[in-house]
Amino acid sequence: MDPVNCRGIILGSREYKEKDRLVSVLTPDMGLITVCAKGTAKPGSRNAFVSVPFMLCNLVLTTSHGYYYLKDGSVIENNSGIMNNLEAMTVASHIAECLKDSTYDATDAGQAYELAVYAFYVLSRNPDKYLTVYSAFNWRLLTILGLTVEYVTCEASGRPVTKEGRYVLSPTAGIINESSSGISGDSVFALNYFAECEIKDLFTVKAADKIINELKRFTTDYLSVQFDKEYNALSTLEALNRT
Repeated sequence: MDPVNCRGIILGSREYKEKDRLVSVLTPDMGLITVCAKGTAKPGSRNAFVSVPFMLCNLVLTTSHGYYYLKDGSVIENNSGIMNNLEAMTVASHIAECLKDSTYDATDAGQAYELAVYAFYVLSRNPDKYLTVYSAFNWRLLTILGLTVEYVTCEASGRPVTKEGRYVLSPTAGIINESSSGISGDSVFALNYFAECEIKDLFTVKAADKIINELKRFTTDYLSVQFDKEYNALSTLEALNRT
C-alpha cells in the first residue's frame, strides 16, 4: 500500500516498547489518529521531533493491519515559544486534552484542526494572551461540535441582550435570565463573536481583565458540563502561582 502523506498537529506522545513512541496527531481529514513512531528514542533519530507536542508537521505514514506508522516527516511550525512560558504551556496542554477528548470523529476535524493551528501559533508568539486564547478556544470548539447557542434575547423578559445588562447563561439549556449575579453583556457579546467570527480573527479580542476572567470561568464550566469532565488546568496554574 502506498504511503499516506498528511499534515497534522502533534498533541502528545507516550512511550511504547523500548525505543518507540505512540503519537497523537490531529489531522484535517482523518481526525485524531495514533501513529507509531519506531526508534524515535534512539540518539540521532531523524523522527525524534514527533516527541515534542504542539508542532505543525508534514508526515509520511505507512499502514499495516489498521495501524499508522511514521515513515518520514518534517516540521512546518515548531511553536517553540509555548515551551518557554508556563502559562502558554498550561493552556496548550488544555487545548490538546480537549481535542483528544472530542475529535475522534473526522466530521468536525477540519475546523478543529484549523482552530488548533491558530491557537498554538498565537500562544507561541503572544503567550501573554493565554487567557483570551483559552476562552476563545473553549467556546469555538464547543460551537464546532454543535454545543452552543447564540445569545440574543433574554428568554425570561423577552428583551434583547445589551452590553449594560448582566445575565445568567445556562450551560445545559442555553437559557438567559437577567440577574446581577450573572456575567456582563460584554462577555455575552464576546461569546457570540467567538462562535461566529473567522477563525483567523478569533484571538484578536481585546477586553478588560474582568471580562477575560468572566469568560474563563464561564467557558470552563460550560466545557466541563458538556464533556462531563472537570477541566482544572488553570486552577492548578493559579495554585502554583500562589506558592
